Amino acid sequence: MLKRFLYLQQKSFFRGAGVATNVLQKILRGFVWVYFAFVFTGLAFIAFHYPQEELGVDPLVHANGYVLYGFVYWLVMRYFFQKMPLVHTQPLLVLPVSKNSIIRFGLFKTLFSFFNLGNLFFFIPFGVLLIQEDYTVSGVIGWWVSLASIILLTNFLNIMLNSIDRVLFIVASVLIGFFALQYFEVFDLSAYTAPVFMAPYNQPLWALVPVGLLAVSIRWSVQYFKQQLYLDNHEKKSKKEKHRSMELGWLDGFGRLAVFLRNDIRLIMRNKRARMTVWMGFAFVFYGFLFMTDIYSGAVWQIFVGIFVTGGFLFSFGQFVPSWDSSYYPLMMTQNVPYREYLTSKWWLVVVGTLVGMLLGSIYAFFSWETYLAILAGGVYNIGVNAYLVLLSGAYTRTPIDLTSTQKAFGDKKSFNLKTLLLSVPKIALPMFMFYVGVILGGKLLGIGMIAATGIVGFALRNVVFKWIEHIYKNEKHLTLEAYKQKNA
Repeated sequence: MLKRFLYLQQKSFFRGAGVATNVLQKILRGFVWVYFAFVFTGLAFIAFHYPQEELGVDPLVHANGYVLYGFVYWLVMRYFFQKMPLVHTQPLLVLPVSKNSIIRFGLFKTLFSFFNLGNLFFFIPFGVLLIQEDYTVSGVIGWWVSLASIILLTNFLNIMLNSIDRVLFIVASVLIGFFALQYFEVFDLSAYTAPVFMAPYNQPLWALVPVGLLAVSIRWSVQYFKQQLYLDNHEKKSKKEKHRSMELGWLDGFGRLAVFLRNDIRLIMRNKRARMTVWMGFAFVFYGFLFMTDIYSGAVWQIFVGIFVTGGFLFSFGQFVPSWDSSYYPLMMTQNVPYREYLTSKWWLVVVGTLVGMLLGSIYAFFSWETYLAILAGGVYNIGVNAYLVLLSGAYTRTPIDLTSTQKAFGDKKSFNLKTLLLSVPKIALPMFMFYVGVILGGKLLGIGMIAATGIVGFALRNVVFKWIEHIYKNEKHLTLEAYKQKNA
């Protein structure tokens, strides 16, 4: 059965729209895998020799002190970027194929995620170095088994987080609480967890504990998807769901734009995938805390933080315009819908999201006013430049989004092509380069001023820019409609 599923996957890949794009994507992904393989392998050697030679501590004990942070990192990154399995199952449900086979194949595919295999390039070389230094082979193997189980446990825990909201809120609250205790130096959590991760080395039988937890998570995942795997499952849920009537009369002041703004706000309020973009925008506000260290003390990193802190919603929601409307986009194109008004409504939505990010970013003023000025400049640049670029890239993305699917908003197959890659460069690289030039010529304030001035000029030229973007959308209209017909790609 596995062979048959792999055969169907191969046919779907080569028969779907944009085969050349998919092939190019996989080639570039292969290069990325090779790059990170070298990086993680190099980190394994550094993680072994640096504590031993420079700090004079046991490298294994030192590494176990950071496993907890790795667990949190794997969990967070998976939640935002890893795809969920079992998306296109309806064609298989009408065939004489057992549900268990479908579910196991979907879960089997998640095992080959970068978040799983990438860790092998760190832990295997690190373990080999330990064995060469006369660490016990049985202990290292037990340590390997426990870590592999923990990594795979985060894979299936991610499925639980995406499926049950209350589990997500509980885990998020726990992680935020631990981060606060660690950040404010109430106590060092790693000092308590390091012996726990060291136990499988001292006694390999302790590795059975994470293996048992992994088995429980796998069984839970299979049972959960088995309960959801019905042809009419979506219809059953739709009948049970009762949405409040949202008239949103206050939007009438926007004139004809109010129709599109209402649709988008209702989408965000009612759909989990769309709501995720709001939560991601909120999460990006705290992204800058990762850079408040001596490692990222360079001036250029300030504008990098400014772009991301204020642009979370812009990047997460805006990059999939008009894909959010892909289910009824063909019908919309048969109506008298002006492209200009449609695009302007999307632009206003991401602009408001950026303004909220600029307001929430005021917390960085506690670090320094210079940092907050960089965030304000990044927000102005996002409004005056990046807001147009995300709309422009949407003309080439052509990614149909199934709003009833649990698949993530990041990483869909046809969301990548050469044009969108080129359009993504000015979003980050150009403002950082301008800021760097300004710092060289006259200091940080000049660099911040250049970024803000560019955003102001872009905002002033919005009528000219919108006319150009509207022309591109019209030229790409038929290609977009054709791509949105591909439901099984």
